Amino acid sequence: MSSLRRCITTLRINQKQVQGTDKIIMAKKTNPDANPNIIKLWPTTLLARRFAHFQKVNPALLELFYKHRDREQRSPQQAYASRDDLLSQYPLHEELNELAEFISQGIVEVAREANKGLWHGDEKVRVNITGLWFQISNNFSFHEMHVHGNCSWSGVYYVRAGDCSTGPESHRGTQPNGVTRFYGPHMEHMAGGFGDYGNFYLHDSNWDSYPEDGKLCIFPSHIKHMPFPYNGTEDRVIVSFHAQVFNSSGTQNYDYGFNN
Repeated sequence: MSSLRRCITTLRINQKQVQGTDKIIMAKKTNPDANPNIIKLWPTTLLARRFAHFQKVNPALLELFYKHRDREQRSPQQAYASRDDLLSQYPLHEELNELAEFISQGIVEVAREANKGLWHGDEKVRVNITGLWFQISNNFSFHEMHVHGNCSWSGVYYVRAGDCSTGPESHRGTQPNGVTRFYGPHMEHMAGGFGDYGNFYLHDSNWDSYPEDGKLCIFPSHIKHMPFPYNGTEDRVIVSFHAQVFNSSGTQNYDYGFNN
């Protein structure tokens, strides 16, 4: 298993922005060497990070999740997804709370990066995890492409990767096994669109998150994504979640648009 370095991944486009006196003005140049005629807008920012305590936390989570599933007497051969109120069902579970805290820290980290120049310095923000649930999958089960509503950030935490593909070379020429694929916001416009060398930057319209035990991936909730069908000797077990973020006053505190 390859190690995952802590990183913020900004896909395809850089964010150029500066704060004005009365309004937030987007797309101003901060790089003196940049072309003054070019404006770059609307980046897509994700976070990928390994939980330092996953070797302690994950076994306890697996024990909790299988006991939870077995109480419902569902067949182990079927894909299972719990309700999204795990934190309410197990408020005193130490390892689940440790994971929730790690997730909250990651959301603040990626949201602060995505909102650089829009948030005021080091202002405190509050993360509200509005839903958190686990999924157990095997026998080629999968989830169709989807987005998450009523939240700004969503994510997946890999409790057990099982026999998921570990990188592009592990499935060269074949479909990846259990990999989470993210699609760029422009993807849906490319099916009937025109492609040539001029919009070559749009042709690579997806990014794959290869599961590793203890890996956390956080993404904007509006980004379309899907897990590929998974099959292995061990189940693929993940935690999914979505969250809202508020400033210290408890409000979103922004104008409708950022245009000057």
